[in-house]
Amino acid sequence: MPMRKSGLQIFILGLLDWACVVASLIAAIVLRGRAFHGELAMISLPYFDIPIYVEYVFLALYGGVVAVVFNYFSLYRVDVFTSVLDQILRIVKGLVFAVVGLALLSFFTRSAMILDSRLSIIYFPVICFSLLVGGRVVVFRAIYVMMSRRQMFRRRAIVLGTGEAAREVAVNVLMNGQLGIDVVGFLDDELPVGHPVFSGAKVVGRLADVKDSVEAVGVDELIVCVESLEQSRFLGLLKSCLDTSAAVKVSSPLYAVIPEHIDIEKYGNVGVVTISQAGPGPVYETYKRVFDVVLAAIGALLLVPVFAAIACAIKVESAGPVLYTQTRVGRHGRGFKFYKFRSMYMGSDNDPGRETSYARLISGEWTGGDAETPAKIVDSAKVTRVGAFLRKSSLDELPQLLNVIRGNMSLVGPRPCLPYEWNHYQDWHKQRASVTPGCTGVWQVFGRSLVGFQDMVIFDLFYSQNASLGLDLWLLLKTIPVMVTGRGGK
Repeated sequence: MPMRKSGLQIFILGLLDWACVVASLIAAIVLRGRAFHGELAMISLPYFDIPIYVEYVFLALYGGVVAVVFNYFSLYRVDVFTSVLDQILRIVKGLVFAVVGLALLSFFTRSAMILDSRLSIIYFPVICFSLLVGGRVVVFRAIYVMMSRRQMFRRRAIVLGTGEAAREVAVNVLMNGQLGIDVVGFLDDELPVGHPVFSGAKVVGRLADVKDSVEAVGVDELIVCVESLEQSRFLGLLKSCLDTSAAVKVSSPLYAVIPEHIDIEKYGNVGVVTISQAGPGPVYETYKRVFDVVLAAIGALLLVPVFAAIACAIKVESAGPVLYTQTRVGRHGRGFKFYKFRSMYMGSDNDPGRETSYARLISGEWTGGDAETPAKIVDSAKVTRVGAFLRKSSLDELPQLLNVIRGNMSLVGPRPCLPYEWNHYQDWHKQRASVTPGCTGVWQVFGRSLVGFQDMVIFDLFYSQNASLGLDLWLLLKTIPVMVTGRGGK
């Protein structure tokens, strides 16, 4: 997000973390007894007589990588860095990953430039934790909270809606002054303009006036809390908000599944969902395509033994081909040939009643007899024993790496649906196909068969509204424990 939306404080905090990590690693090396002058490796740029100390380059890059790890643990969220205990716990988690990564890199490269003793790997996290807690929790947090309460680092916000969700957000913002948010007005289609809503803030316009209101009032943030809009109108409202210069947050029952399953930003006790874009841009999609092809090709090569073992297991248990192919609906409703390992007995896909059940699933009428409303309709009697394991662990999806290489799919994105499923979609459901379908995604990591169809669509819309390479990497990493535990698999 642009600096005006993310805040200068995030940049300062990231720079502070980078400096703490670099200083800690230098201190660990010096305490070990080796002088640190960057002399272990030196190269010169061709055609330029400029020496480059590789040791310095490594330190700079490693500090940046640790900052990315910290971002993974949400250490740059305002609600986190203004806390004490939560922030310290996340620092510990981040440092564990940073130290393990450093130790593995040192072990496999055998480079004294990284670490030349076990003492260094002990010194580093102790020093780094001390610097980070002192810099972040003691100094930065105190300064930020003080400046925020003195009307610096403040953000002017308009709340869209005046119902229970809107008032709950307003209360939590008022009670947590360190968040730096001032609610300056509300937009609503029911109460008249000028009607007082909360703590002196009044209705300043209609929902359709969002762009004019942002410019007239001078707003940094829009908090969408409307509760009674139909989904297609709600998504249209979000698009109107994104067309303004303000940051967009959602705290509406229509998006309630996101804070229920994902660790997101909180305003006091209320989860708020960040919406950064109406859809991914061309630059991101170019990078994403390169990213997909490279990782999918490497993954396919490394997994050849796994592919062979799964193929043998499938052939031994039941007759039929190893791979199962079918037509799926991809981006913008275009069909393509979809690959996966066969997990059912031959002929099991010939089920005329499935379409009827799926239509009931979309409408919310079908529960399949489960305690939870599932997003998948599965007849377990038709699934082989090997297939049950493959489905539980998502290993049946591995052949889709071929779809990724061919460009039909991406590593991360919404799951592609079947043609008859597409025919039952409402218009707002079809917006999940505005991005390339993926092997894994938000729903696969946080929902799977544990959430209903409508919530699955919300997960996919959330992804398209925040798509980035950082989010893709985060979801790929989150996919690994889901595959290992089989949580929510059917």
